[in-house]
Amino acid sequence: MRGIDIHKMNSKTKQSTSRTELRVSGMSCPNCARVITRVVNSIPGVHNVNVDLETGLTIVNWAPGAKADVNAVITAIAQAGYNAEVLPQQLAGEADEPRSSWQKNLWIGIVCTALLAIGEWILNLSDVIWFRWLSFGLGTVVLVFVGARFYRGAIAQLKRFRSNMDTLVALGSTAAFGYSVFVLFAGVGDHLYFLEAAAIITIVTVGHWIEARVSARAATALKLLMHLAPERAIRRNPDGTETEVPITHLRPGDIVVLRPGDRIPADGVVIEGHSVVDESMLTGEANPAEKLVGSQLFAGTINLSGRLVQRVVSAGENTALANIIAAVKRAQTSHANIQRLADQVSNVFVPFVVLVAIGAWIWWALLPVHAHAVHEWLAAFLWHASVPESPLAAAFVCAAAVLIVACPCAMGLATPAAIMAAANAAATRGILIRDGVALEKAGQITTVIFDKTGTLTEGKPTVVEIWFPSGVQKIVSTMDGTKTSKWDFDPSGVDRKALELAASLARYSAHPISKAIAQLGKGRFEFNDVQEIPGAGG
Repeated sequence: MRGIDIHKMNSKTKQSTSRTELRVSGMSCPNCARVITRVVNSIPGVHNVNVDLETGLTIVNWAPGAKADVNAVITAIAQAGYNAEVLPQQLAGEADEPRSSWQKNLWIGIVCTALLAIGEWILNLSDVIWFRWLSFGLGTVVLVFVGARFYRGAIAQLKRFRSNMDTLVALGSTAAFGYSVFVLFAGVGDHLYFLEAAAIITIVTVGHWIEARVSARAATALKLLMHLAPERAIRRNPDGTETEVPITHLRPGDIVVLRPGDRIPADGVVIEGHSVVDESMLTGEANPAEKLVGSQLFAGTINLSGRLVQRVVSAGENTALANIIAAVKRAQTSHANIQRLADQVSNVFVPFVVLVAIGAWIWWALLPVHAHAVHEWLAAFLWHASVPESPLAAAFVCAAAVLIVACPCAMGLATPAAIMAAANAAATRGILIRDGVALEKAGQITTVIFDKTGTLTEGKPTVVEIWFPSGVQKIVSTMDGTKTSKWDFDPSGVDRKALELAASLARYSAHPISKAIAQLGKGRFEFNDVQEIPGAGG
C-alpha cells in the first residue's frame, strides 16, 4: 500500500534547512553517539544533529540563515576523540562502509578462538606445556590484530578522561591475558585464560559484524529511492537546441524535454505536450495520471506515452522525492524513547562497571575466605561454578567476568538497528515513518482506519478476470501473495491463442495496464513497426 501526499511533501521544501552529512569513525557504543551529539549541538548555527551508531552517518541540520561551519564540526568531533569526513553528494546516505571492516579481522578471531577452545575443551590440553605456549601465541594474535581497534578506541577516550564500551572490552581482555602471561612466564601451574581473552574480543567483533550486515541490508530501500531519479536530463537551451546534462546541473526555471519512457528528473510544470505519467511510486495509484499544460510533475515518476516539455520548479534536494529520502534518513537516525534512556544510562554505565570490577578484585584478593563463603552460599540457589584456588587468580577472573558480562549493551546496540530496519522495511511498502518515537508509538496501535476512495492498491494494476466467448478465467490471489488461475471451463486452443496475442501486443507498451496484460502469456508473437497512440485505448 502506498499513499504519500506529494503536494504536502513538496510544500515543505521551501522551509527546508541546509544540512551536512558526515561519516564518523571510531564509535562503538551509544555513549559515543551521545558525546558526538552533544559536542556538535554546542556549535553556533547547528539546529539539530542525528548520529547513527551503526552506519557512522551523522546529519547536521543548520538553522535557517546560519553559516554552515563544517570545519568547526569536524574539529569538535576530532577533539572528542573521533574522526569525521564530509560525505560527497553521490555517497550521501551510503555510510555503511566503515563497519564493513569488521569482517577483515573476524576470521582471524574465529579461527584462533576455535583452536583454543578445541584444545582446552575437547582435547584437554590445558596442562600440556607446548599447548600453553601455543595458547599464548594465538591469544597474542587475536589481541594485536582483532583487538587493535578496541584498544585504539579505549586509549582515545582515556586521553580525554572518558570511557565507552571499548574500555570494557579492552580492560576485560587485558585482565585475562595479562594474568595468563604472568602465570605462564612465572612457571606457575595455574589455569591460563588466553581462550577467555580471545573469546571476549572475537564475540564482540562478531556482534559488530552482525550490526554491519543489518545496516547494509536495511539501507537497500533508501538506495532504491535514491535511484528513482535519473542521472541525466535533456535541457532545452535558450537558442532552442537541446543538451543532455547531469540532473545536478538543473536549476529552477530550466526547460527540460521528456520523451516517452523517461523518468522525470525534477519537480515542475508542463508547458508543452500531452501524456500520462506513472506516479505510483509516490501516490500508490495504479492508474497513470493525465498530464496537460499546467499540470504538476514530480521527480522520479515516469512519462509513459507522449512528449512533454517541463519547466523546472524544484531540483536536487528540494524535490518531493528528495524530501521522501530525507524523511527516511531522519527515521533511520532518530532515537526512540527507550534508546534515549540507554544513552543516559551509558553515561554512567562504564565508570560504574569499572568500579564494580575493581571492588570484585579487591574482595577476592584481600578477603578470599569471605568471598568463597558468599560464593558457596549463592551456589546453593543458582549453580555451582568453579573458582581458582589462588586468591590472586580468583580476583583476576572475577574482575574480568564483571567487565565481560557488562560489554554487550543489548539495548544500546539492538534498538538503533531495529529502528533502521523497520524504517526501511516500511519505506519499501510506501510508508514513511517520521522518527523513532512515532515508530515506538505505532506498537500501541490496535485499529487502523483508511480514508481512501475505492480499494487499497499496490501501486500497479493486475488482471483479475479474463472474458472469452467460451467462458471466464479468474485470477485468484492466495494468502502468500502468489497468483493462481481458476477456469470456469476448459479453454479452447482459440482462446489460448487470443491470450498469447494480447500478451504479445501489450509487451510493446509502457502503460501500466499493458504491462499487466503482458504478464498473462509468454508473448510468442513478434510485430514490426509498432506505434502507440496515446489516449486511443478506448
